Amino acid sequence: MVAKRKKLDYEAAVAELETLVERLEQGDISLEESLKLYERGVLLSRDCQEALQAAEQKVQVLMQQAGQASLVDFETDNDDT
Repeated sequence: MVAKRKKLDYEAAVAELETLVERLEQGDISLEESLKLYERGVLLSRDCQEALQAAEQKVQVLMQQAGQASLVDFETDNDDT
């Protein structure tokens, strides 16, 4: 039987990701430890993406219930062309 890992809430996952990145950027850890941190970071990143997708779905449902138009992509003022 595979144990199911507990997901952190979005804010906790982002905070842990930031800490992992800082440790990896320092470069004073072993390759084995770096790989463990990287693996943890991938899992946290996936959890964050899932949380954002769930939040977007909830917003879409609420907007539909309120009879509002669907979501549109956010456009920034930056011109990256």
